[in-house]
Formats: sequence, structure tokens, C-alpha cells
Amino acid sequence: MPRPTPRPSRVHALAALSAIAALALTACTSESSSEDAADGGDTAGATASSAVALVEPGSLTVCSESNYPPFEMEEDGEMVGLDMDLGREIAADLGVEMKNVTLAFESIQSGAALETDQCDVAISALSITEERRTVMDFSEPYYDNELGLVTDGEDGVGSIDAAREEQVRVGVMQGTVGETQAEELGLDAVQFEDATTLFTALSTGGVDAVLDDVTAIAQHAQDDPDFVVRETADLDDQLGVAVAKGDTAMLAAVNAALDRIEEDGTLERIVETWIPVQEN
Repeated sequence: MPRPTPRPSRVHALAALSAIAALALTACTSESSSEDAADGGDTAGATASSAVALVEPGSLTVCSESNYPPFEMEEDGEMVGLDMDLGREIAADLGVEMKNVTLAFESIQSGAALETDQCDVAISALSITEERRTVMDFSEPYYDNELGLVTDGEDGVGSIDAAREEQVRVGVMQGTVGETQAEELGLDAVQFEDATTLFTALSTGGVDAVLDDVTAIAQHAQDDPDFVVRETADLDDQLGVAVAKGDTAMLAAVNAALDRIEEDGTLERIVETWIPVQEN
């Protein structure tokens, strides 16, 4: 099962951010942390936010894909999910509110959204890769990931090797690790722009299988009991928060917030909220 990533303690370069680790230690949830920040009574948060340049003063603007449960999705007109809770914690430590901007995943993972100041950070189940490091900087990882192959029903292709040998159509989401792995594995990959159309194609016979993030697959499998996870594969795949290339102040602020929520147990609570532990 994917899990939060243990991260070693680090010393951050900006002295102005030294107070961040002490913020919100009494908060039980991201909502209460956000409410405290909105009240404007947290002078340490105000000091921290002054050390970073924000696209919109008073808000941490977070770019995410619109529908990739359980990391980000819309419920009752509001964006929710693991990544959204993570963004609210970072914003609270900066003493500001979080503002979410939903974009096509390609514009996020390519670095274009950060480069053109559409957002301060990108939190969208982004795998940390060397290729992406050329156009954006990443925080320390906050989540370990796995890859999975899913079919619609038990009669589908039984494994990744079989999918390659039989050259069945395997749906992947454009710009993801699933797409990269499909290419490396020699699969007959069919690209989709978002998770909704990807899994709709699986249910309607547009593709024979889907290769994607195990956590996202599990979420869709809950929604459609006909979906069957046929194989999972461990990968050196970790998710991180992305900032614009060279934005050392924002990167330090994000890493400091990740330190805090790991140390006080908030990260574990967020993960367990959105990805309940399954008994074997």
C-alpha cells in the first residue's frame, strides 16, 4: 500500500522561516489551521509569508488537476482531497489562505503554469522526475507511489507482461508516470488528458486496460466494482510539491511546512483520511 514518505530533518537556509515549525501545533485539522491564519492573528505566519513572493497577496495559489481522486476532486462545488489538505497546511504556515486553480495536467507537469505565474505551487500528485526537475524545483517527497494495471472485469488481460505480449490497448493519462512506464514497457498506450475520460474509456471498451497510479485506481475501483486490479509494481516514484525553478524562498517554506506536519502527525492523519489503510 502506498504510504507517507519518512523524511529526514533538514536545516533551511532562510532565517525568516525559522518560526514556521512552531506554527499550528495545537491545531487538530487543516480547517482549524486555515481559520487561525484567516483571523490574521498569527504574526509568525505573517513574517513567513513576507519572505516569499506570492502571485496574489494574501493567498497561496495552488495549481492542481481538476479530477484525480483521492488527491484532488470536486465535491459540492469545492475542491477537496489529499493534495488540497496539504496545500491548506502550507498556506496556514505562511499565514495566508489557500486558493486553488484547476488546470490541465499537461500545463502543470510541464512547468508552464509555474513559469507564467498562474500559481505559487503545484500540488497535483506530481511524481518527482529528473525531466521535471529541469523546469521546476521539488520539495522533499510527501508520498510513495506504486503503479497498477486495472481491467474491466476478470476476463481482461492478466498482467503487464501479458498486455505487452498481446499488444492490447492500455489507457494512460498524458504526462504521468503511467505514460512513461507504458512506453518503457513497450505497451500499446492510448493517451487521455484526464482521469475521467481515461476510466470512462475502460468501462466502455475504448481501451482494454489502464496503467495508472495505484491509489487513483483504487479510488475508481470503489466507484465501479467491475474494475479489477490485475497487477501492481513497486516504483521509485515519489510525489512532491513543485515550485518555480529557482524559487528558493517558496521551496524552503514548503519544506518547513512538510517538516511540521510530519513531526506533529498531521501528514499521517491527512493520508489516512483520504487513503484508508486496507487490511490484508
